[in-house]
Amino acid sequence: MKYIGIVLIFALAAPCMAQTFVDTSADTGEEIIVYRLPDPERLYIYRDGMVVYDAVIPGNAVINGTFILPENIQLDTLTVSQSGKRLYTFSTETGEVLVLLRRGERPDLVRILQVHIPEAAPGIPLEVRYGIRNSGLSWNFILDMEIKEQNYLDCALVAVIRTERELPGTTKSILSKRPEIILASSQNILIENTGSMFDLGTPVIEANRRILVKLEEGRTPYRLVYLWDANRRERLSAYLRAPTPFKTMAERVQPYLNSSGMSMASLSSLSISPDRPFDFYIGEQPNILTRRSVVTAEHPERPDLPFTHSLEYSVTNQVDKQVSVEISVPVTYGTKHRTEYHFTKTPDERPGDRMIWKYELAPGAEAVVDFSFDAETKDNPFYSQFDYSEGGR
Repeated sequence: MKYIGIVLIFALAAPCMAQTFVDTSADTGEEIIVYRLPDPERLYIYRDGMVVYDAVIPGNAVINGTFILPENIQLDTLTVSQSGKRLYTFSTETGEVLVLLRRGERPDLVRILQVHIPEAAPGIPLEVRYGIRNSGLSWNFILDMEIKEQNYLDCALVAVIRTERELPGTTKSILSKRPEIILASSQNILIENTGSMFDLGTPVIEANRRILVKLEEGRTPYRLVYLWDANRRERLSAYLRAPTPFKTMAERVQPYLNSSGMSMASLSSLSISPDRPFDFYIGEQPNILTRRSVVTAEHPERPDLPFTHSLEYSVTNQVDKQVSVEISVPVTYGTKHRTEYHFTKTPDERPGDRMIWKYELAPGAEAVVDFSFDAETKDNPFYSQFDYSEGGR
């Protein structure tokens, strides 16, 4: 089929005129209308793959109160305004029409959504916003950290934009127009200064790409803290802790700890927030020795709390420098009667259902936590893992 003539265009860049192609292959003289989808001014790419488009439909592109949009839009996201006023009355239906997706190419038969706005004033542009499913675009956060001298971390919060190997034709057509790209984290959009929107300008985004964009960077002091989950673990766990240097609040951030360009460890995803420090598990420390013991005594004269559990936890620093140690023990609760604790040294912190004692240990130094509690029950399954246990089962 040979086409001559010009195109009926629904676009932002040029006025739209009702023009035709003439089918000369069959000498029928049939007029064929070719449409063009609106060119969004900006794209909001959400982390779950949802893409929201902002576009303007020129007044002369609304024919008999009707214009076209991609067929795969999410209807519950479609909003139409005119002169800043929302238009709530409209109808939609799907169909197939010839659409010119990119200039200089032949039009394709494309399934589209026709939107009819009976109350639209003629000749005045329409502002539309709509979400697209299966756009072929998605993004996520990476937290890249590099260890520097004097216990500092250089940190960069990076967006990783991914495009599928085969993008939908409508997505490729829109991206070729270089619209403004805004990354949206899907949360905190109404809360100021939380980094929920990132304006990237008008970058080139093509199919089958992985694009990295730096969103924030900062330097922060760090320290190593050795935490002992004393009832569950035999060794202390090393954590890297540092104040968060970013304004952004985000979930499911993938952190990487790098040194001299080499990846040292790929860590589990985490949430970041300006009011919470980084706290990364980086491995076990076998050079801080631990010991656990418990003695359980029975007191029949106390019908409500007949058992006293006397516990002792000790750590000895065999690292050749001073270390920060935290000993964490869970709180034991009674079923009918409240457990009563007796401390030699009270915990430094009691977050939730745990008790934490903190120490700065020089090389060769030892820290001892000992306390007792009166309880309803005699046995604790964790005691079987202790170095010494007396008076249990």
